[in-house]
Amino acid sequence: MQNKIVLNANNLIYNLNLIKQQNPSSLVCAMVKANAYGHGLKQVVSVLSGRVDFFGVANSYEAKLVKKYTDTKILIVGALDYIGDEFSYTCFDVDDVKKLASLNKNINIHLKVNTGMNRYGFKTIKSFKTALEIIKNSALNLQGVFTHFATSDSYVKNQYLQFKKFMRAAKSYGFNPIFHADNSAVNLKFNHNLNMVRVGFSLYGLAPPNKPVFNLLARVQQINSVKKGELVGYDRRFTASKPTNIAVISLGYADGLDLKYIGMDINIKNSPCKIVNICMDCCMLDIGNLKLKKGSLISIIGKANPIINYSNYINTSPYQVACHFGWARANRLLSPVATHHKNHK
Repeated sequence: MQNKIVLNANNLIYNLNLIKQQNPSSLVCAMVKANAYGHGLKQVVSVLSGRVDFFGVANSYEAKLVKKYTDTKILIVGALDYIGDEFSYTCFDVDDVKKLASLNKNINIHLKVNTGMNRYGFKTIKSFKTALEIIKNSALNLQGVFTHFATSDSYVKNQYLQFKKFMRAAKSYGFNPIFHADNSAVNLKFNHNLNMVRVGFSLYGLAPPNKPVFNLLARVQQINSVKKGELVGYDRRFTASKPTNIAVISLGYADGLDLKYIGMDINIKNSPCKIVNICMDCCMLDIGNLKLKKGSLISIIGKANPIINYSNYINTSPYQVACHFGWARANRLLSPVATHHKNHK
């Protein structure tokens, strides 16, 4: 392959250790849904297996993939689409609980509470208590109760106050489940010190102070000298205003480099180089007088060009950017884990 995705295992472990330092009494659920946010599920799970308490996924398809690489517990946070006894399942309403209880099996479940995001979960204490009553008289194991914060601003306080009501209800029925609510952003700002944190953003170092894990290197396929007035690429998106050099890079919109990035500067050898056009399989950079050789690899995403730069440029979430670039056609490599990390749990 022309391109490479290199995951920095040491940075991944560094980020996890930082999260653990910030939450010394909490379990850690590493979210690895959506191909570990584009980072590579197999690689991420292989590094974190035995270092975290749960892996979080969206559905049974992802859960079964994770199961191939680890014995760590797996929590499916999405809808019930498969029922076995090897995973922990999420129930959104009384019907979900009834469905699992009817199987008369000792299945680990988590109840999701809707505290204001209005997406999934129990919204009323009445329905929640009905579920608790069913669980109490069944073979089900209430392993956890959780909610999902919609923001990381003052609205968090309102949601958390609602969640506390549900926590008290669970305790009143004699349950002592894992309570979890904080995601990366909320944990950094508020840190509710619950039994577990669910982390993705901080884990993958999508913004400081955590260290970036994802590195995408693309190949210089050709360098063209263009004259003033000449076009570059499709649809007259760029016309040279002066003589310059254009590097053709083996990364296009099929690899996650959306057309919206046309006009963005990326840092190559400490020099800003503008993306002047993007095709399905390649893009063109205005490198001016920068010395680049055909066949060389350049960093498209990494320390000099973090994912947050891309998300800020097109005003979207770093999650979306990471997921899109995660499908880049590239050889996926994992950097070696430093010796002093190997036995750290």
